[in-house]
Amino acid sequence: MVQSRTLLRELSDNKNFIDFNVSALSFDSREIDYGNIFFALKGNKQDGRDFISEAKSRGAKLILCEENIQDTSVIQVDNLRDYMGKVASRFYGDPSRKLKTFCVTGTNGKTSCVESLAKLAYNLGSNCGYLSTIGVSLDGINVIRDSELTTPDSIYLQKTLAEILDNGSKFVALEASSHGLAQKRLSGTVVNTAILTSFSHDHLDYHLNIEDYKNSKLSLFRDLNPETSIIQIDNDCGSQIYSELSKADKSVYSVSSKNKADFRYSYTRNNENKLDTELISIFGNYFFTLNTLSGVLASNIICSLAALILNGLDIKNLIENVKNLKLPNGRMELIKLNKNNYCCIDYAHTPEALEWALKELRESFEGKLWCVFGCGGDRDKLKRPLMGAIAEEYSDVIVLTNDNPRSEQENLIFKEILSGVKDPAKVVTLANREEAILYSLHSADKENSRNIVLVAGKGHEAYQEIKNRKLVFDDKEVIYKYLMDSNAE
Repeated sequence: MVQSRTLLRELSDNKNFIDFNVSALSFDSREIDYGNIFFALKGNKQDGRDFISEAKSRGAKLILCEENIQDTSVIQVDNLRDYMGKVASRFYGDPSRKLKTFCVTGTNGKTSCVESLAKLAYNLGSNCGYLSTIGVSLDGINVIRDSELTTPDSIYLQKTLAEILDNGSKFVALEASSHGLAQKRLSGTVVNTAILTSFSHDHLDYHLNIEDYKNSKLSLFRDLNPETSIIQIDNDCGSQIYSELSKADKSVYSVSSKNKADFRYSYTRNNENKLDTELISIFGNYFFTLNTLSGVLASNIICSLAALILNGLDIKNLIENVKNLKLPNGRMELIKLNKNNYCCIDYAHTPEALEWALKELRESFEGKLWCVFGCGGDRDKLKRPLMGAIAEEYSDVIVLTNDNPRSEQENLIFKEILSGVKDPAKVVTLANREEAILYSLHSADKENSRNIVLVAGKGHEAYQEIKNRKLVFDDKEVIYKYLMDSNAE
């Protein structure tokens, strides 16, 4: 139990301040109990001020609010989201000060970088907890619960960091989303190593424009003051922040497959759909094989290798372990259908990710390329025609279907995607995602040629959000059921 006068020492001269033991922190009035602190945050849809009375009735001993309210039980605090993270860190014993923290941002690649980093560290005897889009692990291997947000709120984050520390881990890797950075969810977290994996169009439903989105990403490097930064420089944003940090004499390292860099890599695809990779680095040159056909995933793995090498892990042992590295579910995950056909499940839900997935499959396989995809509802609408155009350019057949339509009408989402398609005859529209996947697999099987079917957009997700209800649904289960039925015939 933490004393509030220590926890909130800068408020201790307030004449209304009463010392007490803090039992918990929350910004949700429904969770408040006796002795709690309530943060009356203002959100996009709800205003915490509207729930102050409820929090008081439930036993809140201290209420913090950004606005100055005429209520003796409420204390006004500027930049409350930022302050909440600092309070949460102190409440849970400043766990990030006792861990080596790796924070990964980027439009694509955060999950594969975070989970690869954690698994590699674990294999070398340095347990590394993680928080990824997929789940939470205290040791780097065993997932204890699913994730609801890519970057959780600062109270949940600090509590989880404390759990990871108490579990005996020395390292922690976590994803830093643009939303999480903009909303100061990492406030109070000491960042040892910050990584940028990529940057491209996304989330313009939330951010004002692409520049605002970019600046949210770059705040990880500018505002959270990491000890070391690792930047993938094969994009304009990466080149910009690498140059900026270098000029400021910060500790920064570059990763590239195209340009001179501290960690430069190249690869060729072998006949087992794996990557024979060469790493030319400031720590020496190494050859190894990666268990993926994706050059994009290779880039994320190189970023994770660089982070661990720079934090003292033995490079030779890391290289030896990377050969058998298991990548996260739903990341360019290949399933062999029969002697002619393959299916690939990928989380690609941005224009860049869809383009890379299709290009890599086109380069890796002969035959007809099918693209099953949709776009999420209540999200960035500007990317929909872009993804339609990309699917048309790189695939032979487009099967348009639901992703997570949420509260939007599916036909309007389809219409916006199709506005980017020049030849509608190339498109089959099947709103039911299971029907769309099965149609593609059955149709491919009837072809007298080789086929590869990309099922894009949901990856690891085991649900669909339709009319704001989460329904059980898993792309992989549909594909395996198809295989079982096909083998039974």
